[in-house]
Amino acid sequence: MYAKSNPSDARANNRRLLFQLLFPGRQLSRADLCKETGLSRATATDVTGEMIDDGLLRELGSGPRDGRGKPGILLAIDTNALRLVCVDLSRPYVMTGAVMDLRARIVERRERVLDDGDRVDLDDVLSLVGQMVQLAGPGLAGIGVAVPGVISGSGTVISSAHLGWSDVELRDLLEEEFSLPSCVNNDANATLLADRFLGHGSSSCLLVQIARGVGASVLLNDEFVAGDDHAAGEIGHVVIDSDGPICACGKRGCLETYVSAVALRDRIRKDPHHRTETLTEAGTRLGNALAMPTSLLNLRDIVVYGPPDVAGETLLDACRETVNALSRNDYQSGGIRVRRCELGDDAALRGQAISVLHEIVGRR
Repeated sequence: MYAKSNPSDARANNRRLLFQLLFPGRQLSRADLCKETGLSRATATDVTGEMIDDGLLRELGSGPRDGRGKPGILLAIDTNALRLVCVDLSRPYVMTGAVMDLRARIVERRERVLDDGDRVDLDDVLSLVGQMVQLAGPGLAGIGVAVPGVISGSGTVISSAHLGWSDVELRDLLEEEFSLPSCVNNDANATLLADRFLGHGSSSCLLVQIARGVGASVLLNDEFVAGDDHAAGEIGHVVIDSDGPICACGKRGCLETYVSAVALRDRIRKDPHHRTETLTEAGTRLGNALAMPTSLLNLRDIVVYGPPDVAGETLLDACRETVNALSRNDYQSGGIRVRRCELGDDAALRGQAISVLHEIVGRR
């Protein structure tokens, strides 16, 4: 049975829809918003007025005249009234916190070096969030944390091997500690969200994240694929060669043993003269691994996020050639594009800000 929607659901969806049309930097009149959404003028006026009162939108003044009528007042996202706090726990040896505006731009940032490499103490996370809350000031609207691992829909970290966490109810802890709407996401999902709205992404896309391990995230028609156990995208320990090297998980030939940044840098360090061959092989193996899911889901956009010394054109070219050779069909128009995410080290932070925005725009 489907749950019945109610007027508050429709209002929240309308707010999110209008905010998304203006995010990150568009300027549209209420008439423009009506044309793009099909909402009535009365509904658009009511909802945008409410969002202006909440500090989400602002009026800019008259736009260009369209026809013989009076020019409309342009609306844009208000970048002055409210702030967000986001923390990224996905990078080795460092936690990064940021105060951000409603266009997911960093206003203030702080970093804390991790004494134990990857291991993160929960109290240290809460301390960093508290520091950023103080920097944000009275206009703080919400908090977000990007975590490597399996995250439930309720913001519980089910498992994060890199952080040494299991069953940590992080969202509840944040909301109890700071009394603000909070959002906890997988770091690959956050990065894909940033690529979708701030980069060159499409509404249906597969992101591969090459870091300490190998993870993935899938967006279908602007909806994330979570899976029954919230573990969709955990592809690093899928065996691609049963006779391959021993993986940290105990199996042989996991994708991670061939494609992770750690594995590739180690191989290149040991044999620097064959760097191109090493990266080409990694790209070919990645393309082999991705051919099935891209065909299964009819995806034409793959984005790779990772350090440029390994996730560069050599690896991407080999991946692109392989995945197209293995998955091309006569009914497909054009090929599958394989491209690099170009948002830098702050991609997860900025994507997490977008997640928080989705929550607060619908709540306020």
